[in-house]
Amino acid sequence: MLKNEFHKEQWLKDSLDQDKIEIPKQLITYKKSRWQRFIQYLASPTKDPLEPIYSSSIGHTSLKILPIVTAVFITILQIMLQ
Repeated sequence: MLKNEFHKEQWLKDSLDQDKIEIPKQLITYKKSRWQRFIQYLASPTKDPLEPIYSSSIGHTSLKILPIVTAVFITILQIMLQ
């Protein structure tokens, strides 16, 4: 579908034909070793799973209160089981 669009518009086809991209052969033939790929995997940035929670004021407050509430709940549970 997109190929037909490029052929319909002559000025678009001409402007795309003027653009030349050169890819260095060094980048094409360069293959990373397993060790380099492993190190790159370890060094890659990760997404913080708690970011949506502590980015809001309610989430920030809940992260402060949640450990206290959990400790009180566990304490009450242990008292009731004895």
